[in-house]
This record gives sequence, C-alpha cells and structure tokens, in this order.
Amino acid sequence: MAGLSALTLVEAGEGAGQVGARLVMLALVALVAALVLGWSVLLPASLLLVGAAYALHLYVDEGFDVKAPLFAAGLLLAAELGYWSLEEREHVRSEPGEGLRRLAFVAGLTLAGLVVGTVLLAAADLARAGGLAVDLVGAGAAAAALLLVVLYARRQSG
Repeated sequence: MAGLSALTLVEAGEGAGQVGARLVMLALVALVAALVLGWSVLLPASLLLVGAAYALHLYVDEGFDVKAPLFAAGLLLAAELGYWSLEEREHVRSEPGEGLRRLAFVAGLTLAGLVVGTVLLAAADLARAGGLAVDLVGAGAAAAALLLVVLYARRQSG
C-alpha cells in the first residue's frame, strides 16, 4: 500500500498532492486498523481512499497515465494480501503447500491484471489517437460480432 501511495503522490501537483497526502494517510490508518483489529470492512475503505487519491491526481494533473495498469495491479495485490492476512487470523489448519499455491495464484492474478490493464490502456490510447486505423479496427470488431451472432443463430436453428 505504501508503494501505491508513493506512486500516487510522487508526480502529483501541489493541490492534488496535499489532498492526496491526506487521503493516503487516512488509507494507511484504515489499513493498519483493519489488519490489527481484524475489521475487514476497513480494508476496502483503505483501498478506496488510495484509489481516490490517484483519481484526484489524474483529474487535476494529467488525464492519461501510463502507470495506471501498474497502479491497478498494485491495488489488486494489496486487496488480495490484505484479505489473506485477515483470513490468517482465524488459525485454521491448512494442507501442506496451500500457502504456496495461494501465493502463486495471487501472483498470477496480479500479473494477469497488469496485462489486461496494459492492453486496455493501449486500446484507449489508440482510440484517443483516432484516425483510419481505429475506424478499421472498429469496423472489423463490428463485423466479427455480427458474424458470431449469425453463426450462433444458425447453430440454434439447425
């Protein structure tokens, strides 16, 4: 969570930086309270506050940030690790190797989130650039969707 906070505040302007710093401090207090007291309701609140600080930075300072997929993957990782920490408070016996399997799953999920975020950011940048290439990609996607509908309808009728 500290890394996400730093990513949010490092490039923030003066106005967004001051408000963002307050939001991040509240987020860290909420996260510590959630983990120490076991109050799971505070975990999403802390993630929401860090996300709000990042959104404020994007709104005030820059509208398009290439680090957005990294931030999103970090937010996903923080949520998974936070809930995992809360689950570990219950002292439930697990089978050997379950922790490693879960760690691999969380790492894979985070990596998948990073890849999907990067692809979506690239698509948004392409759409923002506009031009003939975007029109051709859009027309191709529409044609592919129509083809899928036709194939599905033929399959259902015959």
